[in-house]
Amino acid sequence: MKSKVIMGICLLLTIALVMGCSKTVTLVSNDPPNAVGEADGQMIEFIKGSYQWNNAIADAPSPDNLVKNTTVYVVKPNTELTLNFKGDKPENVRVGLWDKQNNVELPAKGDAFVLPSEPGTYVLTVWGKWSGDDHGSYAASIEIQE
Repeated sequence: MKSKVIMGICLLLTIALVMGCSKTVTLVSNDPPNAVGEADGQMIEFIKGSYQWNNAIADAPSPDNLVKNTTVYVVKPNTELTLNFKGDKPENVRVGLWDKQNNVELPAKGDAFVLPSEPGTYVLTVWGKWSGDDHGSYAASIEIQE
């Protein structure tokens, strides 16, 4: 009986040793990284929309519906928007304004995008493309004020 207990303890110690020395397994995320923008000295949290990521597909409402009842970020005209993705950086990024079911792209200025010059409330959209078929969309509401 005593030898069975000792063998059981040795087995448990061996398993614990093997698990402790093994490489940590990195879990693959099933959704794209979160996106945060910086404009006029403030952080703009984008809401994740539709995406395809690691063979998972998510469909979301249109950008204007995504941002209903969310924070409206107030910025000055012609402010530059820079983006940061909390995870892998996309290979390609487009930024635009959602207007009547259409996306109107904003001009890029290096790694930044120039926000509108006209005062008003806008739905800001971001589209990122990663390697393979991975891509995702994001939205935020901004108000341009003088």
